[in-house]
Amino acid sequence: MLGIRFESSQGLSLTRQLCAQLRRQIESGQLPEGFRLPPTRKMAAELSISRNVVMESYEQLMAEGYLISRVGAGTFVAGGIKENTDRRAAENEKPVSGQDDASEDVIDFIAGAPDLALFPRKQWGKYLQQAVRDAEYTLLDYGDVRGDTELRKAIADYLFRMKGIQCRSEQIIIVSGSAEGFLLLSKALSAAFHSLCIEEPTVDFIRDIFKHMNYRLVPVPVDRHGMNVESLDQWEAGHLVLVTPSHQFPTGSVLSIQRRQRIIEMAERTGNYIMEDDYDSEFRFKGIPVPPLQTLAPSRVIHVGTFSKTLSPGLRIGYLVIPKQLVETVSEMKEQLHLHTPPILQRALARFIQDGHLDRHIHRMKAIYKQKRAYLVGQLHECFGKDMSVHGDEAGMHVQVEFAGSDSVQVPWEEAIRYGVKVHSVDSYSLLPGAYPGKLVFGYGHLRLDEIRVGIQRLKQFIAGQFPVIHEKKHSGS
Repeated sequence: MLGIRFESSQGLSLTRQLCAQLRRQIESGQLPEGFRLPPTRKMAAELSISRNVVMESYEQLMAEGYLISRVGAGTFVAGGIKENTDRRAAENEKPVSGQDDASEDVIDFIAGAPDLALFPRKQWGKYLQQAVRDAEYTLLDYGDVRGDTELRKAIADYLFRMKGIQCRSEQIIIVSGSAEGFLLLSKALSAAFHSLCIEEPTVDFIRDIFKHMNYRLVPVPVDRHGMNVESLDQWEAGHLVLVTPSHQFPTGSVLSIQRRQRIIEMAERTGNYIMEDDYDSEFRFKGIPVPPLQTLAPSRVIHVGTFSKTLSPGLRIGYLVIPKQLVETVSEMKEQLHLHTPPILQRALARFIQDGHLDRHIHRMKAIYKQKRAYLVGQLHECFGKDMSVHGDEAGMHVQVEFAGSDSVQVPWEEAIRYGVKVHSVDSYSLLPGAYPGKLVFGYGHLRLDEIRVGIQRLKQFIAGQFPVIHEKKHSGS
């Protein structure tokens, strides 16, 4: 049926093979817009596979926009898909004999990676082309080091609309991703500040930036209420603090209002500044996004945002919302370092935001990430039951998982790659190696549902070979 052929030699699941072949047929025009696919029961019977495989494949392709469902009518090929014969071809290519390509089949639960297959290429291409075509000469030069005026205004409107942040466009500085933003801040503030209080554990690249800029790092523990700010009672002048209050990485906790108020009080008393890393707060699946810390103290909080998670890391566009008294300091340092973000990209993004495409994309991805998170958690519970617990707020593109029984021995999680799955220990984000032996971070934003299922099954096989040793050591009293 439809020329579908399954090959066990590929080492891919039936769901993955069926999805890949249907994608290629749709992209090549073999299955045109409006084509009605066979009912799931009929296709399953003719292909001699489980109906669940067909249903899962249809659901996955509907999530990706390839198919649409009409109640009472069936499942049809969606419109607006450009012909692209080789976009997904690599998924089902046979390996060359003798070539070691086992790594190509590794399912990586790396955190922070968005689903780039759903990036709005068509709309973005239109705005990028328009920006090039209509650009004034100044847009073809280096441009204002602070960023394109139109984009800064668009971001100011977006922040007020989506997060309640009230700021003037003059307070916004465009950077080439949040990494450059933190690098700029570390340099611009180094004359007055020499120490950084940082969450423990936390994302490693920010920690490394300040370490290389000769800041003294002070790890502050994180619990289910966020950074334990009570430990900063002796906080003195000359210290910065970095928090991710809306969805901490990697624990997934939310900074409580009591701790928010406390850390702001300390910053106001000491004259210190709080840097707020707000990388994925748009994707909260229960209620509305948690208000940024900046809304409580605009004069003490530097808000750092990025479009790497909401759109694409490849855009390399982020932004800083700077307290008014620091705008000149940070702007002058950016000028001295000659850090310019491509003006053409900025103008395209400005128009993209103004016309509502960013809001619509976020709304769409929020529903998809919510589905993926629920599916991942369901698969974890199905495979591990009470031997595993999930922590963190229902938001973003990652969860923290703790495995019971792995707290008394260091599990070699990196060896799971031999089973075709790559997982990431919380220890890799810690300044205290070995402090989180049984805790892993699972990123799911970039994975399809079938990849999540197969990845968890492979992890189960790996753990089955590890935990008998763990339990033996626990019960032997050694």
